[in-house]
Amino acid sequence: MSAKKENLRHLMNPSSIVLVGGSSLERPIQNIRHMGYEGKLWVINPHHSTIAGEPCLASLHDLPEVPDAAFIAVNAQVTVEVVQALRELGCKGAVCYAAGFAEMGETGEQLQQALVDAAGDMALVGPNCYGILNFVDKVALWPDRLRGERVYKGIAIISQSGNVALNLTMHDRSLPITHVISVGNQASLEVGDYIDLLLDDKRVSAIGLYIEGLKDVARFSHVALRALHLGIPLVVLKTGVSELGAQLALSHTSSLAGRDDMYQALFERFALLRVESLSAMVETLKLAALTPIPHGNKIGVLTCSGGDSALLADALEQQGLHMPALSTDHNQLLDKWLPSFASRSNPLDYNTSVWGNLEASTAVFSTMMHADFDAVVLALDFPQPNTGHDDEWQCQVNALIAASREANKTIAVISNFVELLPENARQRLEQAGIAPLQGLQDGVTALAKLVTYHQQRQRSLAYAHAVPLTLHSPQTRDQPIRMLDEHASKNLLAQYGLSVPKSVVVTLEQLIEQAHTLDYPVVLKALSAQIAHKTELGAVSLNLSQPTELIAAATTMAERLAAQNLPIEHFLIEQMVSDGVGELIIGVKRDPLFGPALILGTGGVLVNLLNDSAIILLPTSPEMIRSALMSLKGTTLLQGFRNKAKGDLDAVINAVMAVARFVQDHWDSVHELDVNPLIVRPTSTGVIAVDALIYLHAA
Repeated sequence: MSAKKENLRHLMNPSSIVLVGGSSLERPIQNIRHMGYEGKLWVINPHHSTIAGEPCLASLHDLPEVPDAAFIAVNAQVTVEVVQALRELGCKGAVCYAAGFAEMGETGEQLQQALVDAAGDMALVGPNCYGILNFVDKVALWPDRLRGERVYKGIAIISQSGNVALNLTMHDRSLPITHVISVGNQASLEVGDYIDLLLDDKRVSAIGLYIEGLKDVARFSHVALRALHLGIPLVVLKTGVSELGAQLALSHTSSLAGRDDMYQALFERFALLRVESLSAMVETLKLAALTPIPHGNKIGVLTCSGGDSALLADALEQQGLHMPALSTDHNQLLDKWLPSFASRSNPLDYNTSVWGNLEASTAVFSTMMHADFDAVVLALDFPQPNTGHDDEWQCQVNALIAASREANKTIAVISNFVELLPENARQRLEQAGIAPLQGLQDGVTALAKLVTYHQQRQRSLAYAHAVPLTLHSPQTRDQPIRMLDEHASKNLLAQYGLSVPKSVVVTLEQLIEQAHTLDYPVVLKALSAQIAHKTELGAVSLNLSQPTELIAAATTMAERLAAQNLPIEHFLIEQMVSDGVGELIIGVKRDPLFGPALILGTGGVLVNLLNDSAIILLPTSPEMIRSALMSLKGTTLLQGFRNKAKGDLDAVINAVMAVARFVQDHWDSVHELDVNPLIVRPTSTGVIAVDALIYLHAA
């Protein structure tokens, strides 16, 4: 274990705390008391005798012993000095509340580096953050209002926004929170470091992440893989999707957002559950904390209303969840309790004939529990308290709890309206291991996410046996970028196994001499490292069927390009490929956070129409590439669409693997690459890369 990780462990559960600052420490002191913290506490301020009733020491040198943890609430410049002094004392870690660091630009970046240097191996949270809450060990290093109570097991939250972290503690959703960590600028410790520590804690069953951007994607991938192996779901809300959002993320916590499609590929690779709202995050985490992970998508639905049945059925189906019919045996069991006019279906509308009847409701619910479902949900909205008693609704809760005792599966109550599932009912459900999900769409989303998690996890674990899933850190490249011409690009890729057409490079004079020796039809292209897009410049002629056509095309092309100040010395002549059943694009784009990544997409005339592509992070495997290929809409055209010939998909996968091998061998130098198009030929006849360009950073 690294020294910094061990220090973070002490910071999260310290035996002693020192607070440094002025009157702004009143709230943190109150929070420490509210938590019931049992360790030693000191306050440092040279100008006050007490703050919030706690006696003040004039200096860190007056401390009777070295503290485990510090909360620092002074300005940015003084924060650096305090951290330096704490490190010299031997303090394990500190929360730095102050802003005014890297989020402020170049001057702030220099100050933040000074802070990191001052901290050394200390566990430094922030700066520009709210700090940490530990509801299992009764620790608060937190400068704002505090809501929450001690729990013994639940979910942890890591947030790049202090206000988002604060708001998540203010929920009325019965979410058992073990830890809240506001990470701020991540100057020393990054999101991955906190995840790594939380994964050591058996009391944490899932982790929620609010992120604007990651500092170290490679580090994050290592801990995401660890979470995958442990079966701890990571639920993520990623902002900075829009251009404006990315700019705000950079100014907020100095986080470079990166391309969102890269993040999406990262999340899918490690089975992270991405949600689109904080409310969906809360409900997904709640389900993960309270119930077993469903192993399939078969859902049993209980309602007492035709309207609820229709609403739930629509919402579940839209999320790809399946509601299979009940078996004959289970229908016969229901006959004892339901009237003849009641429908025996799924969703099961048990109607008012058993409503409020504990014995009958328990029996009906038990029948659904023992049917072949991976999860069972009950739709239930309580009346408002001022409208009368809710005994019948509480009866349904009691029946569900009784029926669930012998069922080892995911069980939840979903209310249509967030406010119509009261706290007393939620508490009883939670204690019984039933998730009280609030809000129809968020509740169904949570269920779908947990189903997806099981499926994605199994697939990712299978991938992990074939290829390392963790990513490499990219090198920062400041060197100029040079483009290889098409012939050089193809030759380089051919060395890695990419199929390219037979070709010859000639001058105009050589072309005229050799035209009669070629196999026709052919393609003629101007060869130049200054021409990337040949079609627009008239630098390509297709399907030339005889020598005279070739010579005329070359002469005209040379004159046309010369008129555009693009004199051409060489031409590339290739055999025409005429038996393609479809076209694809293989690209490589370099991202400052992720490094080079593959892009596989539908090519040809459909490329701009469909905008159909998939990101493949490296390293990769044939299985991952096949999954990406099958996700493309255009792949349908390669599978015998309307009785046309099927494309050689295995050859496509081999071609992408060839490009992947090239990129991994040129990880630090490749800037961009395009194979466009890759012509897919009929089954067992392969593929041909008829055009390719590589852009490299100069050595």
